[in-house]
Amino acid sequence: MKLSKIIVAGLAVLSCGCLVQSVNAIPTLTLSDGTTTIMVMDNGAGDLDPTLGSVVFNGAVGSNFNINTSAGLTKPADGSASAPSIDLDGLTHALGAGTLTMTFKETDFTAFPGILTGSFSATVGAGGSATNIVMQNALDLVTNGPFGAPGGFSSGSAALIDGAPYSLTQTAILTFGARGGSTSFDAMGSVPSVPDGGTTATMLGIGLLAVGAARRIYRRATV
Repeated sequence: MKLSKIIVAGLAVLSCGCLVQSVNAIPTLTLSDGTTTIMVMDNGAGDLDPTLGSVVFNGAVGSNFNINTSAGLTKPADGSASAPSIDLDGLTHALGAGTLTMTFKETDFTAFPGILTGSFSATVGAGGSATNIVMQNALDLVTNGPFGAPGGFSSGSAALIDGAPYSLTQTAILTFGARGGSTSFDAMGSVPSVPDGGTTATMLGIGLLAVGAARRIYRRATV
């Protein structure tokens, strides 16, 4: 009985170490016009997609932005902790002048060192502009835009600089002229996967050591 308990305890330590990051990570979509802020968490209130890693919102933001459909996509639906991917796209209509800021954030990415590549395409209404920023933690790494009407496309890359684990945030800043209008965009960000630096092997070794120790204790107890 003691042997089985020790083995279970050792395997539990191994399992907890591997799963803690996925438990803590909750993708979050935020929309703000400077007065009204809407926050939608993965599988929380306002999320129209039950798929883990996909957050979809449809509705108004304040009184000016009467139409907004936006979607964020990240792990585990797309990418993983060791192969980060974070995308944000949306369609917004404004009745008049104003600025709408949209962010999509996910945490517990582990690929490091690495190169973050961000691309941004937008179709912009008259008098408006669209800008995209991809952040690692609180650091601006890649900026695309601003694009004026009728829109544009650009991409850029930058080295990750703040260690791991880390968060990635897609930010889209949409401005509208006096006549409002519609703007749509697609922002993508990714980091190629890298070896885990031996983390998996280390955790497996801990589990095996626990099992080995349990066997030795059992043998001594039965001699």
